[in-house]
Amino acid sequence: MQSTKNATNKTASSPKCKKTRATSQQKKQGLSPRSKDPVLNRTTFKTSREMDFFSEKELKNQTAHNIDEWPLVIIKELVDNALDACEEGDIAPAIEVSADATGITILDNGPGLPEVTLQGALDFTVRTSNREAYVSPCRGAQGNALKTILPMARVVDPENGQLIIETLGKRHTIRCGCDPISQRAVVHHDIVDLPKCKNRESRNGTINQALSCGTSIRIEWGARPNSEWPFGDHYPHDDDFARQFRELVQGFAVFNPHLSLTLNWFNKRTTWEATDPSWNKWKPHKPTSAHWYELAHLERLIGAYVTHDRDHDSDRLVSDLVAEFDGLIGSQKRSKVLEDAGCHRVKLSDLVVGERLDSARISGLLKAMQVHTRPVKSTRLGIIGEDHLRARLLAMGVVPESFQYSRKESKDGLPWVLESAFGWKGDESEDWRTIISGANWSAAIKNPFRSFGATGEGLESALTDMRASAFEPVVFILHLAHPRVEYTDRGKSSLVVGAKKQGLS
Repeated sequence: MQSTKNATNKTASSPKCKKTRATSQQKKQGLSPRSKDPVLNRTTFKTSREMDFFSEKELKNQTAHNIDEWPLVIIKELVDNALDACEEGDIAPAIEVSADATGITILDNGPGLPEVTLQGALDFTVRTSNREAYVSPCRGAQGNALKTILPMARVVDPENGQLIIETLGKRHTIRCGCDPISQRAVVHHDIVDLPKCKNRESRNGTINQALSCGTSIRIEWGARPNSEWPFGDHYPHDDDFARQFRELVQGFAVFNPHLSLTLNWFNKRTTWEATDPSWNKWKPHKPTSAHWYELAHLERLIGAYVTHDRDHDSDRLVSDLVAEFDGLIGSQKRSKVLEDAGCHRVKLSDLVVGERLDSARISGLLKAMQVHTRPVKSTRLGIIGEDHLRARLLAMGVVPESFQYSRKESKDGLPWVLESAFGWKGDESEDWRTIISGANWSAAIKNPFRSFGATGEGLESALTDMRASAFEPVVFILHLAHPRVEYTDRGKSSLVVGAKKQGLS
């Protein structure tokens, strides 16, 4: 017994046990077991994604443009929205773009910005869009246009930056900030009533009666010395930047024959009257075509509807979804589709099995919709037309005899229309090339046709090969109408163009 006890005592006091006790003490003191260096036990933090919109760096990521290009981003996104609103209301659009030392304003004659759209834009935790889940030839489908513009004023001028929206009889003054502790958005939203159908007064004091009852959106900042804008190193009277600003605005007039457009650049006004106020295209509120969808697209749409209905304690029928597609509004064809797909009196939630979409059943539904409808012809998308483009290019100083127009259309598969126009401005004009390009009746900030064709060349290099280099006095217009336009970035600055992706050949 004695020997056993002694053995136990020896074991307890052995160097190995002392090392174990030392290791325990080192851990308590935050020291490494193998050294006396302190150890950081990291805590996992959760940071709100709301700050993705509240710094110059993050807004650059969201828009794919540097701060010196933000004035162009503002114009593109807000004019896109204004045009869509007018077309949804079947109104021939009239838009005024104004720029002055303390702000940029977009004024339209549309039906007004819905309150629910504005509230959705003010929620920086989600992306809201009535375009994103559908496949259609629309101007934008990112769901973040207003959401990126709202904090721009605060980023360029933290003290005075604000957004002022006048619509539907109310003035909304919105100032965005952030909580430096929680890293969450802080939005100050003041609302006052306006006189009914208040006449909108331009910055130069003139009143535009045609734009008296639409929506006015102004991004505003405090006055700067020497009329300096708060966007990078740009000065508003810099000739190159002023030309770039004008060409972007002019691009919307080039691509939209029904648009009456005015640019008020520091009290210098330019107007492009509509050449065809009754011109028609595939408008945002027209039904989409089943032939534009692949299985993944229809699953995305059904998933969005199911989620929306769950949030609103509802559950629509498959027949309600089918009725939204081109050629299936009539009950007779709709019944044939439901019969072929086995979806009579079936709810959308029934297409979800075990929290997964039933791909086989949805595939059958898509096939049935395509069988019982006709594909959309390319011309139904909308043709800008030779006459309109000729008028716009001649107004830009193109020599009439040099004007050329071309139009190509798809013969089968996805519909698309590619229109181009070209003209030479003569020996007496300034030596620079003007390129106005875009997709689905929206002007691009930069040329989005950077890679196309079998060899992947870009538009600029293709023009240079045809002796229309950057220092030639030529104008070139290129526009693509397509129901499934894809971009490489959120800023929509580069198109994915090719036979495989877009159905182009």
